[in-house]
Amino acid sequence: MIRKKLLILFLFIGVSLFAYSQQREKLERYIEEYLSMTPPVTDSLITACDYLIGFSEDTLIKTHIAGYLFDRFYSSKVMGMESVAIHIAKNYFINKKLEWKGEDGMLLLRLFVEFNEHSLIGMDAPELNLEDTSGNRHSLRGQNSKYTVVYFFDTDCSLCKKELPGLKETIKKYEGEDVGVYAVYTQSDVNRLKQFIQQEFPAENDYWTFTIDPDFSSGFHKLYNVLKTPQIFLLDNNKKIIGRNLDHNTLSQLLESATKNDKQLSQNINAFLNDYLKVVDISDTSAIRAAIEPLFSKSIEGGPDLYRLMFLRLFDILQLSDDTTYQKCALFVAENYITNRSDLWWDNSVPGEYVPKMAERIKRNMAGAIANDFTFYTKKMKPVRLHEIDSKYTILYFYSPKCAVCKPFGMDLKSIYKSLKKRGAEVIAVDVESDLYTFKKELKNAKAPWQRYYVKDEDRLDLFYKFRKEEVPMIYLLDSEKRIIAKKINTKTINTLVK
Repeated sequence: MIRKKLLILFLFIGVSLFAYSQQREKLERYIEEYLSMTPPVTDSLITACDYLIGFSEDTLIKTHIAGYLFDRFYSSKVMGMESVAIHIAKNYFINKKLEWKGEDGMLLLRLFVEFNEHSLIGMDAPELNLEDTSGNRHSLRGQNSKYTVVYFFDTDCSLCKKELPGLKETIKKYEGEDVGVYAVYTQSDVNRLKQFIQQEFPAENDYWTFTIDPDFSSGFHKLYNVLKTPQIFLLDNNKKIIGRNLDHNTLSQLLESATKNDKQLSQNINAFLNDYLKVVDISDTSAIRAAIEPLFSKSIEGGPDLYRLMFLRLFDILQLSDDTTYQKCALFVAENYITNRSDLWWDNSVPGEYVPKMAERIKRNMAGAIANDFTFYTKKMKPVRLHEIDSKYTILYFYSPKCAVCKPFGMDLKSIYKSLKKRGAEVIAVDVESDLYTFKKELKNAKAPWQRYYVKDEDRLDLFYKFRKEEVPMIYLLDSEKRIIAKKINTKTINTLVK
């Protein structure tokens, strides 16, 4: 119906368009009516604009419609609409298909396009490889964060000073969601930047990377429309632009929406995988391949984000299971669908470090395997190596003073400790959570007949990659050669296995 109205209107007004303001207003009302029925996404709006501009053969009418549409999307407050304005500018005015309003107007139009066309919503963020204050280079596209905030600022900019506290608060709020900041100082004085960092970030901060381009050779002004500061962009884990021309409030809203969607998707994937694993056969290699290959194909079709979420969660479900069949499947998934596909991961530490180390942990934590060696410490910081403990049996007991289940388990273990000791068992209790001060305090407050040990802060990650210490109480029963007899067992099973 609206197309018929437009056709009749074009035939009626013809070349008299500019003589009658009422006819122009009527045409613009019909344009707005047509756009109101168009999905508010850039691709659909661009198609709609091309249709509206091309509906008339009259050059004056086409020029008026194109100009009206450009102004509409250029001045829109809706993020991303500048993409439509740039499409109109490039495809109708800059290429001279239609005439823009004067030479000065054409210059401004060209500048608008040149400074915006590289950093539109949905585009890959243009690469920046800038130096920090120590001369070390940092690649924007190489930033290892799920979300990256690109922040262009000037230390003398009053708006930047006003915006910074809110921006810092937003980044702190979402630091658990893996948000990093790539901050670009837009001036050339490196000493001013050093002073700014010392004043605003006196403590070491892992989430902010400050860079400078003193000779402006990167062209960041044109790449990111940095005609004024502050200028804030938000990138996703693929370094695609998902937000531009932001302030800290709109940045927070975008992150809230994005992280909420991530969590919902993760919950859905988790529920699906748990149900899926209940109905498929993973008893041997060929069965595993038949079960997992369709998951891989479908997730890849859905894009790399879906693949990453699907297969990292699948690996974790499998590797955290106590079922040996699941653990063997985890090894197969790691080898065939994750570590050999590093090109699909924005965070290279997943296929390059986390999954290989967890796969190795699976192998070294199976019954019959020699347990990983590790050095623990007494309250006086005397080192004790696990493999140097000389006993017929070693009961390796990972605990936390904050663990509600650990206390009753400890009481049960105390009740049979003397009997276990007589049978050649040594209990090695390892506090996996306390700092040294809390550890020493806990030793005084809660007595135990066995030796308790501390883990240095710098060794905790290594302990995680060697033992399943995240699930306390976690018990490993080892023989005299430190071979794993059983793990994740209760005191009744310990009493039975220790002969």
